[in-house]
Amino acid sequence: MTVEPYNAKQKQVYFKAYAHLFLLENALKHIEEDVPNFQISVLGKVAQFYLDKDIEVSKNSDPIRTYWEKTCNNTIAYGCLYNPQIGNIFIVGNLAPTFLYKIDDKTLGMLSAGPYGILRGIGANEIQVSTHLKMLDNGNYILIFRGVKADLEKYKILLEENEK
Repeated sequence: MTVEPYNAKQKQVYFKAYAHLFLLENALKHIEEDVPNFQISVLGKVAQFYLDKDIEVSKNSDPIRTYWEKTCNNTIAYGCLYNPQIGNIFIVGNLAPTFLYKIDDKTLGMLSAGPYGILRGIGANEIQVSTHLKMLDNGNYILIFRGVKADLEKYKILLEENEK
């Protein structure tokens, strides 16, 4: 029996923080939708979203879901949850099912170290995760890319060019 080498492309993670929703919207407009092996997620604080959109804060998260479905032009994975370290947050995109996965009637994202563990688990280093979770706690939106290095480099350059 011979074994052929398996050449899997290593996925990497890239984070980008946005202080304002309109900056995140602008960045998302410049991202092509159909990229193989490429995942996009957004983390944000619920209260900050309502403040940025000048909407009265509500327990109903439908305005957030509707906004992201319209922004992304399709039905997306989405959820809101309470994390004791950060507060009420929303997650949109490929990481939503992971944040919303239940263990003993609590979602992973609700656990104290849940967001930290999830982001470390997808390959982010300790400094990236700690820095961006602090930024999230301070009201920034966090755009998370996960994909092969060549795709990530292409989008990092694209996003940096659009900020100039």
